[in-house]
Amino acid sequence: MLFAAERLMTSCHLSIDLVIGDVAITQGKSYWACCVDPSSYLVKVGVGLESKLQEWFQVPQDVVSPRYDPDSGHDSGAEDTTVEAPPPYAFLTIGMGKILLSHGSALTSRDPNGCTVPLPPRIGICLDYEQGKVSFYDAVSFRELWECGVDCSGPVCPAFCFIG
Repeated sequence: MLFAAERLMTSCHLSIDLVIGDVAITQGKSYWACCVDPSSYLVKVGVGLESKLQEWFQVPQDVVSPRYDPDSGHDSGAEDTTVEAPPPYAFLTIGMGKILLSHGSALTSRDPNGCTVPLPPRIGICLDYEQGKVSFYDAVSFRELWECGVDCSGPVCPAFCFIG
């Protein structure tokens, strides 16, 4: 009995709450801004394909594990010929008053894997639906923080993810 109790104490559970915007974007350019409390533990702000965002939070987590490999098991090479498609969602990761910028960010970084910058008072998000591109800005100075591609093959929604 004590062994089972010890195992329970070593596990960690983090809740994840997703808020999806009520208006989907299907054309043109859209811009909005938001504020994130600097004391927030972990928040993700961004956009995603409406269908993929809903699917992401309705499928059991063990199915979407990175360990899940849909490989057929044969060596036809067909799996290697896939075209690099933009991701179905793009999020800026914010935690404890800082923004984690991924590799390829607009800011010059000495660390090729990413860097952190202070959280501005407001974050601006600009989605260019036709170009399949989302840009994140310091909404006060209008300095670009990060830009990346996003799949715009269907309705795209603003999304906020709260972890912890």
